Amino acid sequence: MAVKLITNIPGPNSIALLERREKSVAKGHGSVCDIYIQKAESALLTDVDGNVFIDFAGGIGSMNVGHRHPEVMAAIEKQLQKYIHTCFTVVPYESYVKLAEKLSNKAPINSACKAAFFNSGAEAVENAVKISKTYTRREGVLVFTDAFHGRTLMTMTMTYKEDPYKKGFGPFAPQVHRLPFPSEDHNLTFEDIDFDPKSIACAVIEPVIGEGGFIPATKDGMMALSNFCKDNGIVLVDDEVQTGFGRTGTLFAIEQFDIEPDLITVAKSVAGGFPLSGVIGKADIMDSVNTGGIGGTYGGNPVSCAAALAVLEIMEKEHIPTRARHIGQQTSIIVQAVMADCPWIKEVRGIGAMIGIVIIDPYSGEPDKLRTGRIHQYALQHGLIMITAGTYGNVIRTLMPLIIDDHTLAEGLNILLDALKKA
Repeated sequence: MAVKLITNIPGPNSIALLERREKSVAKGHGSVCDIYIQKAESALLTDVDGNVFIDFAGGIGSMNVGHRHPEVMAAIEKQLQKYIHTCFTVVPYESYVKLAEKLSNKAPINSACKAAFFNSGAEAVENAVKISKTYTRREGVLVFTDAFHGRTLMTMTMTYKEDPYKKGFGPFAPQVHRLPFPSEDHNLTFEDIDFDPKSIACAVIEPVIGEGGFIPATKDGMMALSNFCKDNGIVLVDDEVQTGFGRTGTLFAIEQFDIEPDLITVAKSVAGGFPLSGVIGKADIMDSVNTGGIGGTYGGNPVSCAAALAVLEIMEKEHIPTRARHIGQQTSIIVQAVMADCPWIKEVRGIGAMIGIVIIDPYSGEPDKLRTGRIHQYALQHGLIMITAGTYGNVIRTLMPLIIDDHTLAEGLNILLDALKKA
């Protein structure tokens, strides 16, 4: 048994930290759970009171290879003995170059690629926009409903959800245009658009909407977007911050859509929990920026690069994308089996292990954020850490580490099923 609950949740030590937090941490930075972590290993988290939880959140999708994977730990420890930071802008190092080579070779783009590294997903998206603007000499950006791209001024503007991500933070960046996301519910059409396609530098899209509710794009919609971009000289940016590194059953989700992007943004699980992000793309586009136009003090930190190189080896050696498909199938089958008894479950959707469970009011059919919150809390009280998503806050999302063993996965899914039925 993986779950081990010693105290009530939260326990006394977590409560003490909650009280200290109230006095010192800005309220604007919220937390989903009211427990404080002391140790993490594989797919398990131990809090400061000794309670052991199964992790179905994975640091919001950052821990695809699990907490403290031995090969990641060995790689970073080896790097720590050499140097921690020199700044690639000042004194460069091989691990940055080696990672750029490997990711450029793995990118599903049929031409020579290059890469540049940053710290967060938002930085990667923002730099993809900057690179696109330089390459096209245009200023417009095309995004889609339900998207989440980050919290900087540009990426916050690109993000769809107002509260909490944009609330009180305007005015926003100009010339950001939005169309309905190409899903099963919406066909993507470019008729009656209110912008000039020739003014658009890039179209930025998640193959599976992440924060907005785990909504997969349709192949037809992605193909229509790809053709629109080609016809109008628009850079197609594939945002793989949450979908990348095996989560959907392939290294990059875009591999399942039969199209080729121009740029790919990566972050989260790229470095096994260390802060790292990047833009990978066609060499001529990447090279359009003047020297010094992109970069940053900590971007492509050598310790993070060492971790990322280890992650790429783990992905291949342990067949992580294949494991993701197995996890997703198990999750979908088990949840779908109780849908007849749980009319508040509208649907189970997603690709690979990126599965979303949509919760509605069974009488009105409207999104039910309150019930979703109760499901989350029930799971937490019984040893399962999860997070929610969706523009209306009514989607349970699964982001468990992809190295989770079958026994722990089954135990976690049983808690999830109890939460779905009883909350």
